[in-house]
Amino acid sequence: MNITAVQSLNAAAQAVFLFEDETTSIEAINKAISKGLFTGKLASTLPVNDGETLYITVGLGKKDKLKTTATRKAVDALFKALKSLSVTQFAVDTNKLGNDAVRIFTEALINSSYHFDALKSDKDSYQLSDIQILADDTKKAQHDISIASAIANGQNYAKDLKNFPANVCNTDYLLNEAKKLAEKNDNVTLHYLDEKKMHELGMGCITAVGQGSKMPSYIACMEYYGAEDKSQKPIILVGKGLVYDTGGLCLKPWQGMATMKMDMGGAAAVFGTMKAITDLNLPVNVIGVVALVENSIDGASFRPGDVLKSMKGITVEVGNTDAEGRLALCDALTYIEKYNPEVVIDVATLTGAMVISLGGKISGLFGNDDKLVEALKDASKEAKDPAWHLPLFEDYHEQLKSEVADMNNIGGPAAGSITAALFLSRFTEDYRWAHLDVAGSAMGGFDKATASGRPVPLLTQYILDQIN
Repeated sequence: MNITAVQSLNAAAQAVFLFEDETTSIEAINKAISKGLFTGKLASTLPVNDGETLYITVGLGKKDKLKTTATRKAVDALFKALKSLSVTQFAVDTNKLGNDAVRIFTEALINSSYHFDALKSDKDSYQLSDIQILADDTKKAQHDISIASAIANGQNYAKDLKNFPANVCNTDYLLNEAKKLAEKNDNVTLHYLDEKKMHELGMGCITAVGQGSKMPSYIACMEYYGAEDKSQKPIILVGKGLVYDTGGLCLKPWQGMATMKMDMGGAAAVFGTMKAITDLNLPVNVIGVVALVENSIDGASFRPGDVLKSMKGITVEVGNTDAEGRLALCDALTYIEKYNPEVVIDVATLTGAMVISLGGKISGLFGNDDKLVEALKDASKEAKDPAWHLPLFEDYHEQLKSEVADMNNIGGPAAGSITAALFLSRFTEDYRWAHLDVAGSAMGGFDKATASGRPVPLLTQYILDQIN
């Protein structure tokens, strides 16, 4: 998809956005409006041909109600109309879409064009080719298009990884994706730990999670050094990569099993963000770390009541084998101390409690550093990728007490997302850290197999903000 900023429109097909009860200078469209064929209702569309140009008219709804969600709906309706008409090239004036119109339109269009048919015999052959966006300042608009395209393509890459079933997208598959990233980019080096090395380093938590599976476990570190000063402290992104989660011996109900191929949503977001920053060749040092493991059932599976010793030396009683993500992450969060990070942000589909509290569209945000939390909140707003700050309430550490170990891996049913974040906080005391619980936002809620590719926009925007 080639998107270009231009100062005049000359395409044979043009998209025209109109608010409710609004007219235009295009006579053919006004005739359709006068006949009641088009009212401007949000996401309504009407193709109009005046003999020279095909106009795809798209409704924006009421002008005072136009927000990013409405804009995305309108752009999605436009894409569907273009596809139904087999139009692959068009021009558009996005000025009515408000602030950051070019970026919002570009991201929305690329996201709307996403489809997953990699495993189907009958492929969708429709693709947009050339799009012109009207702009007075074409240099700025082209910059916005580049940023938006990188973010949306990274987001769609994350969707692909999450949509593949676990028999395809297993731990070896994701390790191979990390190798591909390193091979394609001179600024990226891959280092990874296999199970033997993890055992040698004393990673008793992540290795326990994977010991019931035939799939090997890995921690992969994609090191991107794009800053002029290679010694500049890196931003580290750590993703939970549970390629499938049965719940282990604490088996999940069957209704919740189908979407567990997406329990690697945090790792997918790290992959998507690394793709975005390498595509943009950003002048920053970032290390993407993914903890890749499967929680399965076998005679060797770890059990409730087992006591595990983490790389940090903290012992953990297993209260529930389905609280495995924090066990995989805690050893990864200890390992990355060796990089002397500027900040660490972990991303994980960690708790069902997050979906109960914030639903399927808002990520939960926790952190031990106010400045980092505020920067992520700002990035969330800028990227239109919502996150909500929740407290690391110290009193709730009591819920993680164990009679036989330093701590338990669960804190009971109350405040489940907070106690999960508090568990991770025990392993992040030596650096600035934030935690994004994307159990709902990464997959549209636990009950829907609708990979969103989030929070790639938030993470990429945060990194962009550190450069500017």
